[in-house]
Amino acid sequence: MKTGEMELLVKYLLLTLALTSVQISYTESRLNEKRRDKTDRRHHSIQVKDNLCEIANRESKVHCYCERTEINTATRADCWVFNGGIDENDPIWSSFNSQLYLERLTFNVRSDGALKFIPLVVIRRLKRLQKLYIHYATLNKIEKKTFTNMTLIKDITLMNSKIVELDFSAFKGLPSLVNLTIKENQITEIQRDIFVDLPSLKYLDLSFNSINLAHDGCFEHLSILNDLLLEANLITVVTRDTFRGLTNLTRLDLRSNKLSMIGDLTFTELWNLNELLLDNNELKYLSERAFDGLALLEKLSMTGNLLQSINEGLLEGVRGLKLLDLRNNELETFSLETVKPILENLKEKTSVLYLSGNNFSCDCHLLWILTLRNETKSEPLKLALNAVMCTFKKEVNKQETVPDKRKELKDKDDHLFDLVTSSDVSQSDKDLYDDNTPYKFDTTKKPVLEMAFVDVPIESLPCPGETLHNGEDSLMLSSKDESFWQQNSSTISTVTFQFLIIPILISLSGYYLY
Repeated sequence: MKTGEMELLVKYLLLTLALTSVQISYTESRLNEKRRDKTDRRHHSIQVKDNLCEIANRESKVHCYCERTEINTATRADCWVFNGGIDENDPIWSSFNSQLYLERLTFNVRSDGALKFIPLVVIRRLKRLQKLYIHYATLNKIEKKTFTNMTLIKDITLMNSKIVELDFSAFKGLPSLVNLTIKENQITEIQRDIFVDLPSLKYLDLSFNSINLAHDGCFEHLSILNDLLLEANLITVVTRDTFRGLTNLTRLDLRSNKLSMIGDLTFTELWNLNELLLDNNELKYLSERAFDGLALLEKLSMTGNLLQSINEGLLEGVRGLKLLDLRNNELETFSLETVKPILENLKEKTSVLYLSGNNFSCDCHLLWILTLRNETKSEPLKLALNAVMCTFKKEVNKQETVPDKRKELKDKDDHLFDLVTSSDVSQSDKDLYDDNTPYKFDTTKKPVLEMAFVDVPIESLPCPGETLHNGEDSLMLSSKDESFWQQNSSTISTVTFQFLIIPILISLSGYYLY
């Protein structure tokens, strides 16, 4: 065969093979398409029948509401569990296959005991799930590695679900988890190694439980945590080791616990702490170095405790404070030396110091309040300082019976006291001097005159127990206060009269009696 004929034959063979290959590919493509259509029709039929977002059966134990109802279009589902007895094999869970692209899933349990487990059989199928919320379930215990391998989930809330115990490594294997809320449950103890392998966790809420013991190092694996909420528990003791490892914590909420004291260097591990809330505990004692190490702390709140005094060196470790709340304690004084480390901060526009609701005596140790009120740029602080009240105590004769003449003179003295101070006495104080009430010699009652400290004339302020500090001396004589005293000269005369005349009258009464 000639060379030309051979080449022509080869070309025909190659063309035949190419055409055969195209035919085979086309045939296979049609067959595959038919199979897919058949599968899709079957799948579509099943899913439409059990669409999670369109459950029509009124007897169903779960009803869900979605922002979109077409198959595999919903990204959010709010589900309500109404009837009890549901288990992990209940047919209702298959309806979740109709919405595999959910990013947020909520279970609200409306019947006590209706949901006693976390429906992992559903959750693990939802490969795009980022937020899971379960409210009012009955979970009792979160077992070890419950949520393992849920790589995209960022937010878990298990609220009011009767959780008593968290097992070791209960939340291990959640690399994307940022927020974890386990509030309003019945947890009593936080052991070590519960919160491990959570490299992204920044917010942990354990508030409104019954926690009475937080083991040393129980949070040490949470190196990037920013917010730790332990409000409304039964915690009685916290130490430096309680918060070991929380080097990036910026907010710590310990309100409404049972703390009675804070010892040295308790929070020294929390280098980045910006806000510390200790309200409504039972604090009676604060060590002088309780807050040492908190160089970045700007807000410290201790309202509603039992503090009777504040150590003069307490605020040395928190010189960056811009808000200090000590309302509703039992403080009797708060000196310039105590407030001096943060005094300049308090002159800034956004700073506040709250001291109302304490048992301050009207004396020279509070004089710094007047100058600070004049010098600060903060309007909230001025209002807060205006609300600081103090008391002048008027001792009552402790004798149960006295001659009629002495009683008469005594009544005159009391009447004079009322006339001098009637413009400043609060309603509760006026009740003590009601003309319709017979005078009684009560050994327990000590009538007091309570008034706003900023309204007390400087000449009337005693300095019990010690002389003024140099700083307080200069405050008292500050030229910035001159206008204040001039404006209140009439009040000065009145109260000066009160303090000078009453003792003279009492002396005279004794002279006439004897």
